[in-house]
Amino acid sequence: MKKFYTLVFMFVLFGANAQTPFQRVYTTLNTKCRNSTCHSATAIDASASLKFDGTQSQVHAALFNVAASNASSVAKNEKLVKQQHPYFSFLLRKIAGASFDTDLSIDANEGAAMNDISGQPLSKKEIEFIRQWITFGAKLSYSGSEPQPNWGLVNQFYDSLAANGIDRFIQKPPKPAAGEGIQLRMGPIFLPITGEIEQEYLQQQEINFPSLPEVTEIDGFMNQQSHHFLLFKFDDVAAASNSNAADVDNLGKVALFNTSFDGDKSLTASWQTDANLVLPTGTALFWDQKTILDMNYHIKNFNAAFVLPCDFYFNIYYKTRSAATIEMKSQLSQQTISLVIPTGVQTEIFDDPVNNMQKETRYLWMAAGHTHEWGTSFDLFLRDTLGNLNLDDTIYHGAGIESYGNCYYEGGDGSGIWKWQHPPIAYWPELLPIKFGKYGNKKAGLVSKATYNNTTGSTLYFSTQTNGEMQLWYYMYTSEPLSTSTAINDNSAKGIYFEIMPNPMNNNGKLIYTLTTTSNVESCIMDVTGKLVAQMDNEKEVEGTHEIVIGNGEKLSSGIYFARLSVNGIVYTKKFIVSE
Repeated sequence: MKKFYTLVFMFVLFGANAQTPFQRVYTTLNTKCRNSTCHSATAIDASASLKFDGTQSQVHAALFNVAASNASSVAKNEKLVKQQHPYFSFLLRKIAGASFDTDLSIDANEGAAMNDISGQPLSKKEIEFIRQWITFGAKLSYSGSEPQPNWGLVNQFYDSLAANGIDRFIQKPPKPAAGEGIQLRMGPIFLPITGEIEQEYLQQQEINFPSLPEVTEIDGFMNQQSHHFLLFKFDDVAAASNSNAADVDNLGKVALFNTSFDGDKSLTASWQTDANLVLPTGTALFWDQKTILDMNYHIKNFNAAFVLPCDFYFNIYYKTRSAATIEMKSQLSQQTISLVIPTGVQTEIFDDPVNNMQKETRYLWMAAGHTHEWGTSFDLFLRDTLGNLNLDDTIYHGAGIESYGNCYYEGGDGSGIWKWQHPPIAYWPELLPIKFGKYGNKKAGLVSKATYNNTTGSTLYFSTQTNGEMQLWYYMYTSEPLSTSTAINDNSAKGIYFEIMPNPMNNNGKLIYTLTTTSNVESCIMDVTGKLVAQMDNEKEVEGTHEIVIGNGEKLSSGIYFARLSVNGIVYTKKFIVSE
């Protein structure tokens, strides 16, 4: 006979703010669960039931990274409390449920949500603080300088929410369909109104794929106030627990000497605004069946009028690895300590570090540059195998206007001005071959040129924070050419391979895409909850550019929507906005 436990709570007020993070969590569990039949430390009365009436150390030891016993939870690779993984912590899902956050819902096989003895759930503040505690490493104790959950920020945010009814969480994007992909989330991380309104964190996340995967698409969704999001992959599981990893047992806080590059890992992708990273057909990211990702989220409360919850969602689409697929790789290069910007206008020219390494040919798929707010231009150029640099031959134009080698641009605004907040991304659908490395005593490869106008009155130095400067570029490439055209990422329609126009739109717009071969195409519109709003197309279509009218005969109310395009089973998603 199966035995089910119901978690019963009794509301009490927290004590003084002087409580440590786990003392506050323990007070909630101990006072509201004590002598109830629930999962916890061994009961004082030695009964078979588990109770939260042990000491702080006992309760923590009984929860921290302890495997869940519920079969449904076990299938999700959950723990009762999984360090840095609130959405894979069974305890949190049991006390929260979908009424608090749909990412924390419980299914029918996992029993009822935990309520207090009067049948009411815990308060949102209490649930949120437990989520924050798990996000910040779920530690029994924290050192004074260590990142840790902030009860004051949780209080301020939920008091403001109760007072004005404005929910400042970003709207959740729809999740990939079952069997096509998964959705991960980093956050929320709360930023204050004053003081440290700009922060940058690292967090590890674990994925367990059903088979050895190839990742064909990653779609990122972030706060508009975000500065950047970098996605790294650890070399293996052991590397994730290496002492050089800043976030080995807690969120890592990025600083000049505690960077996102600590640990044995490599860059996988980068976002500076919402973007769909759809790899060319025949290429994919090669991840392990058990992959540990390292996420770098740089966020700033630019408004600073309210406590800001920052989230990053990413949808990962994958399939079983094919021997014919070419691996897509990434490179992030930057000028660091040597970057010194005095007052006034200054131009910095810097060789990619790969230019000094072993010679090789890389086939570029995309590239993007980056500065902080004093940057006025950013371009990439080629140095040939004779060491010659032609500054009239722009590979990547930071204004997103000039093109090179049949590339096209996404992002930016086409104004001819460098937009440091949201720089354009250049794509080469058929891949651009570039020779890197030492040829005799000459070096070849990419060279960046950035111009700054420092109006601060003080010298600026390299900094990961926006009060300093940066000269950084990022590109994705393969080590071998594609044997065929890159299908959906074709450039024949003025660089548009899948686009929504206009965006934002007023009731009506178009979904535009290009096919290089006859393909089975299905398209639809979903709202932010993932609900189907309109099924637009489901048929075989010939090579060429196609347009589908959005909102024809059915008015879309104002809000955020997602256009979903499936081409021969490969799914692409674009976010668009309908305004009044």
